[in-house]
Amino acid sequence: MPLRTPVDPADPAAGWRQRTEDEVLKGMNQLWRRNIKRAAKEGVEVTAGDRTDLKAFHDLYVHTAERDGFTPRPLSYFETMHDALTADAPERFTLWLARHETDLVAATIAIRVGEHAWYSYGASSTEKREVRGSNAVQWAMLRDAIAAGAAVYDLRGITDTLDADDPHVGLIQFKVGTGGEAVEYAGEWDLPVNRPLYKAFQLYLKRR
Repeated sequence: MPLRTPVDPADPAAGWRQRTEDEVLKGMNQLWRRNIKRAAKEGVEVTAGDRTDLKAFHDLYVHTAERDGFTPRPLSYFETMHDALTADAPERFTLWLARHETDLVAATIAIRVGEHAWYSYGASSTEKREVRGSNAVQWAMLRDAIAAGAAVYDLRGITDTLDADDPHVGLIQFKVGTGGEAVEYAGEWDLPVNRPLYKAFQLYLKRR
């Protein structure tokens, strides 16, 4: 999602200005705006956590993985990620926690390097989904990115189909609802250094 807009669309040389929170909010679809208001009305509170809160995030992340059918990364991965990214610049890694009353209903990890902000990992509870903790935590992340002067808020990947039967259609709808745009990149390419070993690895991936 671009967080900057041309000063004068007719004159590219005029430069760019930061979009305001109101402009970003108005660019979202009606459901997103309604859910952000719902979360506020329900009393969802979003705060930035620290390294000690990674365990709470990970517990919710494992719960999300079991519900949505993906393999979760271990807690040590996120601890290493935190330590590596914050070693020189603490603002590069932020853990966000959305709570309703005393319950953790959503949690995310945001990464920011230079003018680029990423929604990197997310988790949500199956219970209390009606309080819209996921929308509340995303809105907090967006507001923080705007305040930091980020040019882009990146929600990362989506699948290449809008088929209603796709198991990830809910995630696509969630991300598209922010008013962002889909950008296609070249993707990942492998350069086999050891071709026999590479072929054996590819066979292993197909058979597992």
